[in-house]
Amino acid sequence: MKKFFAILFVLAFAVPSYAAIAVVDDGDTKLSLYSSVRLLGVYQNVNKSGNTPQAGTNNDLVYLMQGNSRLGLDFSVGSFFSKAELKFSPDNTPAGVFRQLFVGYKFDNGLKVLVGRTNSSTETYLAYDNVYDTDNGMRGFGTIGVGRQNMVRLSMFNADLSFIALQNYNGFTLGGKGSGTISGNTTPVDVKLAIADQIMPAIELAYNLNFGPLTGKVFGFYAGVNIEGQVDGLATAQREWIQSAATGFVLKYKVAGVSTVLSAFYALNGDFVGGVKWGTTNLVKNSLKFDKPKADGSNTGDIWKGYNDKHTWGAALSVGYQILESLNATVGGGFESTSTKDNDAYAATGLLNSYSAYVALKYNINKYFMLVPTVGYYVNYGTNEKNPITNAALIAGAQLRVGF
Repeated sequence: MKKFFAILFVLAFAVPSYAAIAVVDDGDTKLSLYSSVRLLGVYQNVNKSGNTPQAGTNNDLVYLMQGNSRLGLDFSVGSFFSKAELKFSPDNTPAGVFRQLFVGYKFDNGLKVLVGRTNSSTETYLAYDNVYDTDNGMRGFGTIGVGRQNMVRLSMFNADLSFIALQNYNGFTLGGKGSGTISGNTTPVDVKLAIADQIMPAIELAYNLNFGPLTGKVFGFYAGVNIEGQVDGLATAQREWIQSAATGFVLKYKVAGVSTVLSAFYALNGDFVGGVKWGTTNLVKNSLKFDKPKADGSNTGDIWKGYNDKHTWGAALSVGYQILESLNATVGGGFESTSTKDNDAYAATGLLNSYSAYVALKYNINKYFMLVPTVGYYVNYGTNEKNPITNAALIAGAQLRVGF
């Protein structure tokens, strides 16, 4: 692997800038191909403290091809447009996964309709770098992102209205067994969980800003689903309507070679739809509390203690400067905090907070090669005084991006 990186680095300086790119542009018919192979070499120094199985240190040197490497094409004929983007999948994951796949049509009145898989508007993470330059950006350290989803999107007058078919709910295990507790007894029990009714798609509304050097968007998101839980001994299944919502903004201001990006968000149960993380890890899953019938029949077992809402807010800032035509420097950071009420899962950690700071350089070696050295410091911690948890990582490395 080290030799592989060395060869690519040499080739980056050897490849001429006039290497061919396949592009078709014949009147109303256009076809363009693009690719981005992202090779990473980093050193990470990870320190973990607290009463956790992961407590200790982990220092490592990592070489890999990133999963967000991609190969795609854009195709359009008149008012019809489409995109197909394949993911390069290392580490024995299935090859040929579509990162994006959609078709669309632009009507004469300005309405644009898109159907398929693409990035949700409920995201701020794509506006930021991080040391791995992954799809997640700084998600978990001040940014939010529902990710690429299957949707129908209507766009007009700078506004996007999307109806999203969410498939993966991360709040707890669905379609199998989750964990729960019986009222008055902290012993975990098996809970058979399922989506009882998915009567509506997630709804998302975004307005895109464009005022000269100031661009960005404001967005809102809502998703709800009826969850059914069944515990052995319960006469009937218990149900609860769980909702996830978010709102936020991204502002980008560029003037005199300086680019500033500021974003902020608030999310209710944002982890339930995968939009919110705690630092580099998923949030602690909520406890599902049931009341189990007693042997003497004095309890009918019809009490559902329910799902405890999680409230998360975050903000992030980055400032970039175009030093040379081929060289850009960016410094940035973010902070995020999650809280909830009456949740046993949080008792050991208190508030769940995280923050990060990084410095990144982007050097365009030539038209098809970019070198991105980065240094970042990332922390996620719980604030409970009796059992604080701190996971901190100092990571330094470089990415070589090969693409056309």
